[in-house]
Amino acid sequence: MIIALSLALATETEGTVGDITYEGGLSETASGYVATKPVTVSHSGGNISVRCMDTERLSARLPYTVYGTAEAPMEAFGEGIGLSVGGDSKSGWVKTRVPSKTSGVTGAEAPLTVNIPRGTTGLTVTQSGSGWVQVTGCSGALKISSGTGGVYADGAYTSAALNAAGGDAKLVQDSGVVLTGTTTVSAPGGTARLTLASAQGGKLTAKANEVSVQQTVMGTNSGTLVQGDMGLAGPSITVSAKERVEVSSQ
Repeated sequence: MIIALSLALATETEGTVGDITYEGGLSETASGYVATKPVTVSHSGGNISVRCMDTERLSARLPYTVYGTAEAPMEAFGEGIGLSVGGDSKSGWVKTRVPSKTSGVTGAEAPLTVNIPRGTTGLTVTQSGSGWVQVTGCSGALKISSGTGGVYADGAYTSAALNAAGGDAKLVQDSGVVLTGTTTVSAPGGTARLTLASAQGGKLTAKANEVSVQQTVMGTNSGTLVQGDMGLAGPSITVSAKERVEVSSQ
């Protein structure tokens, strides 16, 4: 763990001009995690970036910056931040702990980065605080949710459930890889985008104030709702948003 105290003026959005900053970082590796097993990631203190890559072990990094006006409570806040990375022959997990702000602490940033061996059969990512979620290059059954920010994922998924409570949601499926399980992409406060393999079949429901679907759908087709069969056997796919839904293929 690396910790430093800086008296520089804070320019980040989490702090205010004149704040002092307290910086540190945590990192862990799960030596017991068995590649391809499902992984669960949960974090409440900032953005989450998950990457499936050519690596042998599950690992995570959690740098943080604490903004405030008093050194002692800022240091206590930083020391209260925790990171746990573990795994076994059945699953892997990444969990964090971020304390509540106290007097003398005006804000904090703690972005989480997770690296996972390629080929995972399942991935669940939950951002329960303020921040966005980005998942790249993963596979299997995917579940992502964010408390206030957007969500983005690309990869080769068998099914997906994306929910961006306070931002946009986007899923880009690898070319040639079709979804085989029930899939939902939801952005109740923004825009939802879904890019499918050209051979994708199933029942599609797309609903928003404005809908654009570049797939042949046999059923209801209007500017706010597209609902019907894409012509081939496949799963139920639902895309919904407040503003706009875009469904395309590659």
